[in-house]
Amino acid sequence: MAEEARERADNEWEGTPLQMRSGLDPYGIKEIVIEFDTGDEEVLKPQISEEFRSYELHQAATYLGILSQQLRVHRK
Repeated sequence: MAEEARERADNEWEGTPLQMRSGLDPYGIKEIVIEFDTGDEEVLKPQISEEFRSYELHQAATYLGILSQQLRVHRK
């Protein structure tokens, strides 16, 4: 697996959605944690069930795309 996508012993995964095809099972995701350089973090949890389903994962990906775009704009 690529260096930027790695699975830790405690089942935490870091990487991009495109790297999920390299063997990560998308089922069983209960939360998405976003950690910022400032030490702040944001936790996304599914609203419909205990685990994310495809629609909620799609919505989370859209949110992450918008968030990353805003962060790039503020860095300039």
